[in-house]
Amino acid sequence: MPFAKIVTKITLGAICLALSMVAHADTVTLTLDPNFSTPDYAFYTYTDINGGVHTEPVGPYIATLNGGGYNNQSVLVFCYDMQADTDVGTNYSGSMVSVTSLTPPTSTEVLETTYLINELMDDGGLNAPLATRGAISLAIWEITNPTSQTSYNPFPTDPAARPYEAQATAAVANNTWTVADADQYPTWVPGAEDGVIQRFGTVDAPEPSSLVLVGLGVFGLIGLKLRALSA
Repeated sequence: MPFAKIVTKITLGAICLALSMVAHADTVTLTLDPNFSTPDYAFYTYTDINGGVHTEPVGPYIATLNGGGYNNQSVLVFCYDMQADTDVGTNYSGSMVSVTSLTPPTSTEVLETTYLINELMDDGGLNAPLATRGAISLAIWEITNPTSQTSYNPFPTDPAARPYEAQATAAVANNTWTVADADQYPTWVPGAEDGVIQRFGTVDAPEPSSLVLVGLGVFGLIGLKLRALSA
């Protein structure tokens, strides 16, 4: 998500992932935490390679997955797509998908993205330094931007994100991060009826039987709305 601007409700554009990635046929309802405060939502300001200044709410975000047998399970989610509206506190239905169900180049993007999610969680997740949360979130958005339905051209690159992008690309290319690793972070895909294109990746999803959840998407807050805009 490039340049974010506050209007009337908070919205965010990016895609998110969750822990463990097994396809889940049942409907899974995702609700982003309505408590719009730190550390739930942190704002990261950066200067892009062209000198433009941007401020974005960066991951991970707190959400619940409530569906398919999962009752109000609290998870952390990461967003993939930019410039898409998803309101905080609103219920969205969707399904869980795995990396193996995706086709190139999306599958490669998700592999690289899950690698970065893992890195951020290793660095403390919600407790990671804002600079780390911001740079990794921007790296995720830049990786997924090429095939995003809402891609910006050019994307306002954060110089601090570049090393993370290179690290993720190398890890996947060298097979030090594989599908088996990525399967810990399934992707939540919104249902068509919601009119939402955001995808979420989540962490610490429940694992009843052989299923595991994941989420992806963007968020918005009632009373504030953040729309990703090009610089």
